[in-house]
Amino acid sequence: MKAALSLGIGCLLALFVGCASTKSSDTARTGIEQLLISSATDQALDKVNFEPIRNAKVFVETKYLDCVDKNYIIVSLHQRLLRNGSTLVDKAEDAQVILEVGSGAVGTDRQEFFVGTPQIPLPPPSPISIPRLELFTRTRAMGTAKLTVLAYDAKTRLPVVDSGTTLARADYKQWNVLGASPVVSGRIPAELAAATGERETAVPVPFVASGRTNTVR
Repeated sequence: MKAALSLGIGCLLALFVGCASTKSSDTARTGIEQLLISSATDQALDKVNFEPIRNAKVFVETKYLDCVDKNYIIVSLHQRLLRNGSTLVDKAEDAQVILEVGSGAVGTDRQEFFVGTPQIPLPPPSPISIPRLELFTRTRAMGTAKLTVLAYDAKTRLPVVDSGTTLARADYKQWNVLGASPVVSGRIPAELAAATGERETAVPVPFVASGRTNTVR
């Protein structure tokens, strides 16, 4: 009788349980995780002024760059130099300017929060547990990039570009109430919506870019 009552209570509570967020990927890392890092990287590099080395022959020294997604950072740096009219050279002795890039932090973090009750095992001999009850859940994933770019004259060794440290962050936020369809917001969903027209939520996403606030629909 007690076992049947316990089972009935467990089944009833299960009807009110919110959907827990899960991490799923067919590759080693999720696409969102990679986008968090690449978006933060782009923002950090966009803060560097390459104008002083416009049209110069530049050798990019990458031995001080030691982080995840290193290749993306290097190619993104090359892209900005070429857009600036610079010429990339393979050897330092052929360059007018030597540019060094280093990383202070490149990675992701995740914060999860929920309001409700944890899973509660029922006393023996009952083999079941009262499921975790989630009234409200919130997940925030963040990508952080802290980079430094230094360029100096190949002959005089005098500095030409000194970015100091450039720090940027991208985020992906998701929350729901009582297991309802999740509301998604943050820089990454907004960038995806702007680029592809796809949205993961029915709620318009505010996106701040270039000092202006737009709503992606």
